[in-house]
Amino acid sequence: MEVALLQCLSLAVCSFVIFIGNAHIIVYYKVRGYKNLSTRNIQKRIFITGYILTLVVMSLNHLFISWLASMGFNFQTPEIFASAAPWKNAMLIGYLSLMQYTFVYLIQNFTMTLYEKSRIEMQLLSLKATNAETVNLLLKQQIQPHFLFNALNTLKSLIHKSPAVAEDYLLNLSDFLRASFSDHPSGIATVQEELEICSNYMEMQEIRFGNALVYEVDIASFGQQINDFSLPVFSLQPLLENAIKHNIATTAQPLKIGVSREGAYVKVTNILQPKMSITESTGNGLTNLKERYKIISGDEVLIEKKDTHFVVRIKLLEK
Repeated sequence: MEVALLQCLSLAVCSFVIFIGNAHIIVYYKVRGYKNLSTRNIQKRIFITGYILTLVVMSLNHLFISWLASMGFNFQTPEIFASAAPWKNAMLIGYLSLMQYTFVYLIQNFTMTLYEKSRIEMQLLSLKATNAETVNLLLKQQIQPHFLFNALNTLKSLIHKSPAVAEDYLLNLSDFLRASFSDHPSGIATVQEELEICSNYMEMQEIRFGNALVYEVDIASFGQQINDFSLPVFSLQPLLENAIKHNIATTAQPLKIGVSREGAYVKVTNILQPKMSITESTGNGLTNLKERYKIISGDEVLIEKKDTHFVVRIKLLEK
């Protein structure tokens, strides 16, 4: 019993040494890199070095067992070793070492392959997230300078016509910029925050258009859960700006714009009374919003053009 236990222990120690030794060999070659070698050549070096290690360990184990047998331990030497010539024993040890190491190599190589695959997938996910955040930031920054250009032009015009109104407009512009430039690292804001930006913006437009512009927000449609949902930052205001830019707004023909909740969507509706000609577009608008929304949530912005109304629906995002 003691002899059998010692033989098992000896074999277990050999297997452990081979396994740990080959793991260090793999790490050594992977860390060192060997940039001038192909992956295939590196694998060959790993296999050859690991096999040599296994051969040395198995040979030492065989010598250790033989030494114990010579010291009087009653080991039952396998018949194949006992009856063979020394050179045949060496070949047999080499063959058994190759078989054992191939088994260890395949297990470790499979494990390393899974690890590398998982690591690469995590890096790809990280890169995609970083890329999405960067693209979203760039698209957002395209909107804000466009708005500022229009706002400053309006302010310049008001200064000449009515300095007092221009002062009110400037105060509203300040509030709007403070709200719109708030830090949102995730690229999303609560519905309440987006509605505040819209409120500040439309107050400026009401100074400009007076009774020619009617803006209504159906707060009741959002209910008590208004802060439980989010939207991409700066997503509603461009829709209001588009409605004003593309439609006639006069006292005789007031432009009506409404914002409300419709199921899982925020709906922005405006009366369709298109201008005969409009100022040159920067190309941001709805295209920009579609791209930003697809990056953040993967959902589509729903656009519906009727005979009398233009409707845009944006899906609410849950926190």
